[in-house]
Amino acid sequence: MDVVQIIVNGVLLGGVLALSALGFNIIFGVMRVVNLAHGDVLVLAALVCSVAFARWHVNPLLLLPLNIILGFAIGALIQRFLLRRLPAEIASGEASSLTLTFGLSYFLMGAGLWLFGGEFKSVPYLTSALQFGPISIPQSRLLAFAAAVVLATLLGIFLRYTRMGRAIRATSMHLDGALACGVNVDTVRAFSFGLGSAVAAASGTLLSYVYTFNPQGGTAFTISAFAVIAIGGLGSYAGTLLGALILGIAQSFTSYYAGSTLADAAPYVLFILVLLVLPQGLLGRRAT
Repeated sequence: MDVVQIIVNGVLLGGVLALSALGFNIIFGVMRVVNLAHGDVLVLAALVCSVAFARWHVNPLLLLPLNIILGFAIGALIQRFLLRRLPAEIASGEASSLTLTFGLSYFLMGAGLWLFGGEFKSVPYLTSALQFGPISIPQSRLLAFAAAVVLATLLGIFLRYTRMGRAIRATSMHLDGALACGVNVDTVRAFSFGLGSAVAAASGTLLSYVYTFNPQGGTAFTISAFAVIAIGGLGSYAGTLLGALILGIAQSFTSYYAGSTLADAAPYVLFILVLLVLPQGLLGRRAT
């Protein structure tokens, strides 16, 4: 039964990691920007929840709309006033965006240290577990997983059935084709970066139930998000969900059998293995 328990824990974790990776995938798919500040937005949202819970006992779910709005505003402003000014040439633009978001990551980390201090914070809410025979399901993880599934479903509906969602998908698939169809690419890029950051903030809100956080932990979540889309495949919604489940289960098994320190290495190992065997990811589009 230990194996079943480990898989359950991994699936619950993977569901929330999938939400973070979906936001990362939107930004990278539309703009070809590896947003190294993605995890820092996530961590700041989690720290807001931790402080609000410690001071006023506010359930993080009640802060979810606020964090989503703030995350969207931060992302849209970053794209509008910083990323938009980068060189238009693809190679130069990608290198510049990598450097810029690297600097943003350290800026947000410093801002977090100034606002929240360097100590670890958590949200000790719903600390008991549900028992189903020998299987124990922490209530906090179950709540975070359920909320992540709802948000991921809503995001999928938005991307498939709304005009802006279709414009985002079109820009991600073929920039010139989107321009030819009259898509305002500048607007789509600003909205996409804002949406990706909003999803990161939502994921941080939910992960506040699961992890302890300090402002210096953003890099690990950025790497996890990048590993998920590398495993599942760039541009694949289903691939992102699959990649997150694989990563969550792998981290759960590694943590149980080898300790939490080695579990942190799971994203790196999986990322390398997938790149060696399937460079396009499990469900990614093959290069032609």
